[in-house]
Amino acid sequence: MSRENVEIVRRIYAAWVAGSPVESDLLDSEIEWVNPEDAVETGVRRGRGAFASVAESLGDTFGDLRVDFERFIDVGDRVVVIGTMRGHGRGSGIEIERRQGYVWTIRDGRAVRFEWFSDPGAALEAAGLDRDR
Repeated sequence: MSRENVEIVRRIYAAWVAGSPVESDLLDSEIEWVNPEDAVETGVRRGRGAFASVAESLGDTFGDLRVDFERFIDVGDRVVVIGTMRGHGRGSGIEIERRQGYVWTIRDGRAVRFEWFSDPGAALEAAGLDRDR
């Protein structure tokens, strides 16, 4: 199942790049987007509408935003993604480059939870893996 889950997550990112992952059938209608404690806006957002709103806000804040992926790790019903977010501030023009980790939880072929972490090691730990993996 977990290889299938990795492919689902890859398809979500592909849909995101193409326009919006919300328009696909890959997100559960009650998906949770979880921001870390050090985010500008902390907490949990629920539902496809909230997911779309956060994704659009990122696009409004950062130009040329993308994630260069290092790896996708199968962890049962979860997929850990390690990558580097790159882009520039739309208002400031300042280049950003930040290595991050993400944990997707997949159930019945759809993402039900997306958590992002400023520290890739924290994402690994959240999925029950060794921080240095």
